[in-house]
Amino acid sequence: MRNYLEQCRYKRRPVQLNAEVGAEVKKGNTAKKYLVPVKVINLSIQGCCIITHTVLINGKHLFLEDIGSKEIEIRIYLPKDPINIPAKVIWFDYAEEYKGFKVGLSFGSIEDTNRNFLKRYLSSRDSAIKKVL
Repeated sequence: MRNYLEQCRYKRRPVQLNAEVGAEVKKGNTAKKYLVPVKVINLSIQGCCIITHTVLINGKHLFLEDIGSKEIEIRIYLPKDPINIPAKVIWFDYAEEYKGFKVGLSFGSIEDTNRNFLKRYLSSRDSAIKKVL
């Protein structure tokens, strides 16, 4: 399983973000959801890496019990409009450099309008990074 995840990681083309993008993670049933502010530091059409300083809400671990499930929804605040994407937790680890936790999310099915908006954003960021190099 680990080799499969590593292969998938190399296939995707993430954009390393110069400035962190704001986001919120929602967890729980549809009647009562918890919002957790996070920062997106790496983003692709398949998923993202987020930084958070909060891993417990009401005594429940946000990510440990959700590895492989689809109980997470992330709202990413891109320019113009935020987009909501269902996601599942693939991995998480403590990140000393951020004094918080890095969490890897794999996106579920994305609505066409959100997918197109995300693709345009990623291609514009990728072009801007190539110009700098």
